[in-house]
Amino acid sequence: MNVLFVVEQAEILEHFKDPFGVNPGFGGTSFTTLRLALELAQCPDATSGALNIWLGAERSGVQSYQGIPVAELSHPNPQCWDVAILTGGSLERIYGGQLQLQATRMLAWIRHPYDWDKIHKARTLNAELVSVGKAQFLSNVLIGGWHHHIDNLFCAARIRTAAGLQQIPPWVEPERASPNTWRVGYMGALVPSKGLHELAEHWPSTCARLRAQGKEPRLEVIGGAGLYGFQEGHPRLPCSESYGNTLERLFGAELQRSVQFHGSLGVERYRIMRHCHLAVVNPSGQGEAFPATILEWLALGVPVVSSQHYGCADAMQHLPTTRIRHPEEIPQTINTLAALGPDKLHELQQHCWRVADLFSSQQPLIVNQWRLLLQQHTHPSTLNEYLPGPVYGLLATQWMAMQIQRLKHKLRRWGTQLSTPTQPR
Repeated sequence: MNVLFVVEQAEILEHFKDPFGVNPGFGGTSFTTLRLALELAQCPDATSGALNIWLGAERSGVQSYQGIPVAELSHPNPQCWDVAILTGGSLERIYGGQLQLQATRMLAWIRHPYDWDKIHKARTLNAELVSVGKAQFLSNVLIGGWHHHIDNLFCAARIRTAAGLQQIPPWVEPERASPNTWRVGYMGALVPSKGLHELAEHWPSTCARLRAQGKEPRLEVIGGAGLYGFQEGHPRLPCSESYGNTLERLFGAELQRSVQFHGSLGVERYRIMRHCHLAVVNPSGQGEAFPATILEWLALGVPVVSSQHYGCADAMQHLPTTRIRHPEEIPQTINTLAALGPDKLHELQQHCWRVADLFSSQQPLIVNQWRLLLQQHTHPSTLNEYLPGPVYGLLATQWMAMQIQRLKHKLRRWGTQLSTPTQPR
């Protein structure tokens, strides 16, 4: 069975050289596509021999990646694939006619909650839907009905190795420049949907509260618009001109005093991340499907302030003390965390480390789920960890039957009491 994974950012094939390494600085969609293809191609299980894994990209310039053949898709490819896995960008291009390929089965591996647009296009192309996050899956059920859900792969050990960590470090590391400096981290693309402007709006207030505690705040901003291929046209910040102007206005005087923009970084970003006291990730959760960024911070034992909206909920359900309902709660939440003693902070750090371990432990199951999904030929069964719809109906029917039985029992007892003559005193 020939299975094609379409890679959106072809450049990653040249930069992601270590198959056991971390994302070299590309969008999460392209990175997780490569990771899953590698896992399926290199799986030692004998049953995986039924899957011939291919990668497909436009103008990639390579014919093979880590032993996996690469199909050139910049012009119509005559081969008919048994299964083609499409992410948002490639689904868009096939729908619009810019990308042409033939496949017996198509899987639309969608990466956004409430993805009306991609669900519509997947239906038009007769592609099966695959959601990557638990909350995202439920949001898309409301639009596209019951469909496949398999979590994205996440490996905490890769993150820790890149950061030079092998065990939970003490809360105050010797590498920290000053014990009075309170480091807050942000990592992500500098585009509106990732929410840095929501943090920027409340950063001056956050700084005032931290300084009142005797702590000098520092915000480490890792990432740029180029992470997803967008233009970085601002003269001073690694983002578009309009978004950069918005950030400068919101940060105000703190931009020069307490904010450091590092731009898009490779593996060296983890050395910066490990020295942060906490991180803020997409305060409103907009557009998040799977909490990959949150998990990267947690893998280093760094608590995360984020929302329980959309895909952020998958991880933030385990972090009630750092969860916010709206961005206005950022200053108070950070101030409260900064006021905790070292022992309490270390307990929180250990908890974050273990939450990352929880997600990381699911990797063998996730690979097996994908293998099962890809090996289905006709009339594929819906694959996800949720109970099938009829089970909920059965539970409701059983509940109703039990309530009726209880009511009947009460009525019989009431009738018996009425029919029993009262003894004269």
